[in-house]
Amino acid sequence: MVTRLPVRNEFGYQWMITGPNTFQACGRTTDGLPAGAYSVSLDSCGRPVFQLRDIQADELIHFTDSLPATVQNEIKQFWNVGDRFARYGFLHRRGYLLYGKQGCGKSSLVNQIIADVVADGHVAFYCQYPRAFIECMRKFRDVEPQRPMVCVFEDIDAIIQHYGDSDLLQWLDGNHQVDKAVNIATTNYPEKLDRRIISRPRRFDRILRIDAPDARMREAYIARKVPELTGPELAKWVELSSDLPFAALAELVISVCCMGNELEEAAKLLRSIDAHNPSSVEFANSAPENDGAREEDEEYEDQNA
Repeated sequence: MVTRLPVRNEFGYQWMITGPNTFQACGRTTDGLPAGAYSVSLDSCGRPVFQLRDIQADELIHFTDSLPATVQNEIKQFWNVGDRFARYGFLHRRGYLLYGKQGCGKSSLVNQIIADVVADGHVAFYCQYPRAFIECMRKFRDVEPQRPMVCVFEDIDAIIQHYGDSDLLQWLDGNHQVDKAVNIATTNYPEKLDRRIISRPRRFDRILRIDAPDARMREAYIARKVPELTGPELAKWVELSSDLPFAALAELVISVCCMGNELEEAAKLLRSIDAHNPSSVEFANSAPENDGAREEDEEYEDQNA
């Protein structure tokens, strides 16, 4: 009679099968990753590592009937229609590419989606190095083959610039694609992306421009952040913040309410920052003013030679 050992003892430890009739004691184990967002990498032995991220973000505000709200609702509904995809012979996956000028809310939308995913008990993974990411995702699917997941590719143009696009294309619709997944990529520079990325359905099914908040959204945001404003005061804030992205709206509230600056001056400064494109040419234009500093540096070097 063969006595079967328990799958896991009271302390959570197990035996790892490393080969035919070969076993090693392994550390504490769990049946599934805790709901959350993870960074993924490979250790020095090429083994996948999943590191839970502590996402620090400003308060997330949900705007009803906005484009971000539409995307969130689409993804929530997507998880419930897997049987339809299977019926027609498709993998249950979806892709979103979010683009727009920096500060307009792409990262906030991603954070809102991840918050929804985690609240529903699912997981999200951030890609930094595509080849390692794919290996980690394959191992995750070995352990949890049916669990919904969101895969995030922040600044996808920078990822491609550093690592090329071959691994990403394999992930999006090649040999390494997986089931029950939503891929979300962001970029400030969509023109840098090859048409193989942006012009083929089933890689990114929705390509969405995230613009600066309109008056209705600015009003809702400011009213939420500064509830003590009267009606006329709120209208003034909304008017002075026209065309400012969400990041600038946050700074406007901080500058006025936290730092004690005047609303008009703060809005003027933020508008000038939004319009300013720093360039190294500025250094050349200001070079004559630095001649004295260079002479002092040369004198210091001579004295300490």
